[in-house]
Amino acid sequence: MRNRPVLIGLAAGALALTVACSGSDDSDDSDHVDKAAPLSSGYSVRAALAEIPDSAVEGEVLVQTADLRAATEAAGVEFPTDGSREGTTPWLMALTDGASDRPAPGFVPLPESFNLQSASPDDFAGVLGWSVLDVDSFVELSVPPGRFAVVTGDFDDDTLSGDLTEVEDGIVTDREGEDFENDLASVNATNPLGVPTRLARQDDRIALGTSTPAVRSWLDGGDTLADDDALAAVAGALDDEDVVSAVLTHVEGGQDPAAALGSQASPEQLKALSEQIDGFVPDDPFDAVGIGWAVDDGKAEVHVAYHFESDDAATDGAKVLEKTYREGVSVVSQTPFSDYLSVDDVETDDSVVTVSVTPADDNRDGFLYQALVQRELLFVSR
Repeated sequence: MRNRPVLIGLAAGALALTVACSGSDDSDDSDHVDKAAPLSSGYSVRAALAEIPDSAVEGEVLVQTADLRAATEAAGVEFPTDGSREGTTPWLMALTDGASDRPAPGFVPLPESFNLQSASPDDFAGVLGWSVLDVDSFVELSVPPGRFAVVTGDFDDDTLSGDLTEVEDGIVTDREGEDFENDLASVNATNPLGVPTRLARQDDRIALGTSTPAVRSWLDGGDTLADDDALAAVAGALDDEDVVSAVLTHVEGGQDPAAALGSQASPEQLKALSEQIDGFVPDDPFDAVGIGWAVDDGKAEVHVAYHFESDDAATDGAKVLEKTYREGVSVVSQTPFSDYLSVDDVETDDSVVTVSVTPADDNRDGFLYQALVQRELLFVSR
């Protein structure tokens, strides 16, 4: 199993949280870690993990994925046909909790690879030949300066722009240059820093990233993140809940919740936090977390899966996690978590605990994503 640091970041890059992983050899997870099929066989979180080559992970990772068509339908909005900013903004706002009024149900952590912060889908397609509007599902692993994504769609031999340059057999690029080499004079609609984007296609899937070896590994096959026991276990739990989007990461034990308060925290705040932690963090560590979003009959559901090192640890941890969700208070806002969500169920399956919640009527479905990034008590491991 791997032992490496992991980074969780928002797609917009505004916030980041450094955590670390340590894989588990717990044989009780064997039902969760059989070989996963790729996304071309149908969407699942496990299938999304199977698209990320193990060799693409170099110390830090963010994994985010969605069945974009299903998430759009579940949110009750239309998939846009107009690739301008004006034509896509309402759709993007609905999927990312950005609407000014009550947002649509669900949440989609859209990839950095689509460069939606800097360019319209039309401009993006003008460089690569396709855009987010052609995508059915995606998975992305992204940490600056590296990023690697795989998308599915109705792609064929004519999808990739004929203006792309061949790097090596089966791999093309939007501009010449070394991997990760930024050139602000060559900025285009695919990358705001002018870093070359490497692409390859296999049937209805396209891989794109900043590393030629990572794209080559995807073409050649081999070990993937679906072979990671802890990640595969939480992915399996989220698939059991029929989620249409998800974020997954490993979690480092011994995190300091005071980091969420920042360097300007007062002694009174630190004291209150110390008192708050007692009884709200499981005694045994969990090493992976996955947050998944689903919609049932127009109602948003969020499922959070925690992977512990043993079945007993999960059983004990489930009791503490339920208490934290029901009675805990946000480190950042000092608002009870119960103001943001209500607990529907807490289940333990072998070494995985799944907490299912419903967002409060006046709160947004992306709250738990923010809580993960901000090191809230819900995601602190001893």
